[in-house]
Amino acid sequence: MSDQRPQQAAPAPFSPEDMARRRRRSIALALVLGGLVIFFFVVTLVKTGPAILNRPL
Repeated sequence: MSDQRPQQAAPAPFSPEDMARRRRRSIALALVLGGLVIFFFVVTLVKTGPAILNRPL
């Protein structure tokens, strides 16, 4: 029994439009993730309240 697999063709290179679309999508994803980080940070500060500043150093 020979284990021959059909050769897969190489994927076509991305066009400049595809690269621009990918870059915009990556930037949008980075902004959303950054916004979530800031949101969770602010929520954490609000939940701890002003007592966070009165802790012993």
